[in-house]
Amino acid sequence: MRIGTASKDITPSAPLELLGQMHVRLGERTRDPLTVNAVVFHDGRRRAAIISVDVCILPDALARRLRLAAASAAIAADDVVIAATHTHVAPCTTDAIAGRADPGFLARLEEAVAASMARAVADLEEVELVAGTGWLEHMGWNRRGLREDGACHMYRGSWCKGFVGIEGPRDGGVGVICARRLDGMVKTVVTSFSTHPNCLEGEHFYSADIPGEVRRVLRAALGDDLGVVYLTGAAGNTAPSIMEDNPGDVQPWRGETGLARSGQYLGGEILKVIAAQVRPIGDPVLRLEQADVDIPVREWDAAVDIAEFAGGMRDFFERSRDDWARRMREESPTRVRLSVLRVGDAAICCNPAELYCEFGLAIKERSPARATLVAELADGWCGYVPTPQAVRHGGYSAQASGVTWLVPEAGWTIVRRTRELLARAFGG
Repeated sequence: MRIGTASKDITPSAPLELLGQMHVRLGERTRDPLTVNAVVFHDGRRRAAIISVDVCILPDALARRLRLAAASAAIAADDVVIAATHTHVAPCTTDAIAGRADPGFLARLEEAVAASMARAVADLEEVELVAGTGWLEHMGWNRRGLREDGACHMYRGSWCKGFVGIEGPRDGGVGVICARRLDGMVKTVVTSFSTHPNCLEGEHFYSADIPGEVRRVLRAALGDDLGVVYLTGAAGNTAPSIMEDNPGDVQPWRGETGLARSGQYLGGEILKVIAAQVRPIGDPVLRLEQADVDIPVREWDAAVDIAEFAGGMRDFFERSRDDWARRMREESPTRVRLSVLRVGDAAICCNPAELYCEFGLAIKERSPARATLVAELADGWCGYVPTPQAVRHGGYSAQASGVTWLVPEAGWTIVRRTRELLARAFGG
């Protein structure tokens, strides 16, 4: 197997509006760089690429535009998968939530993707591949708190009156694919973990958040030229907030200290996985299986009282309600692009959702791969995809809105079709 990698800085030099909250914020300074990170795989027969971008989401039209920018004589647009890392302190890429996308930033992003892919193709060299999975007891907790009345709300934990527990599980798995040069030095790391990367949520600066800290830790240990493609796993309902047994709402994984801790902890586990892999992938075959799945838009939750929300969140739900007839008419069904990239006996399963972690766990549970990485928010954006149970409980990310619009069974459709792609990729 030959692998090439490249990175490109996309941090704006001027204040731009940020995406990730229900109110307008400006990036007033740079805490750490926003980057495009690309890896190209070539098994002698075909090429495929994964690109991670430090933005919150990549709407469908922008994702298509970036795949076309990445394409060249060396690689086709359909052989490129591009994923947002989901940092909440990067410029807007859509006008659909709060704030407006800057055309100049989008053009710079397109140029950076094209340049990164060209450099990654030029960087192709023979490597030895290894893959494995680690586990974290901390980070990425389920962030939906159940109340006595049966309702569920995000970030309302054991410090809130009426809290009775969290709604669902977490996923502590850390998937790693690593490429070592023939001299034994690590060239590239592709990794995935299930947490919202929002330790710094709500700030007014530019930052890659957890992906940036993980890259910093790995490069400090393995070299400044290390390629790192960070993929956010199924993290629609997981975050750095401890919800249970926390009556004082003490959050050691939030803020600057929490971000540094997260980078050290997750980065350290990735290093452990790399060091433990002594058995290389023997048959580094490369396969990319894809499917476009049409999923209907759900009905508006007319029985839900949005008056319990306040401020920008309430305004957002009211705008969503007023736009629902148009959405049903123009966006149902929504086309959802799924991809499975097999790299030897490892797999990267990609979808464009903010996928609840239950579905990521289900994909990995039945995977034939030695290590299975899940990448959400890849090749587009189809909003949150909650479990049917979460839909019944309601609350942000589960009830119908401008960020949650697919039918309740959408998640299990994504799981079923992803399993089919895995079977095709590993079917001989």
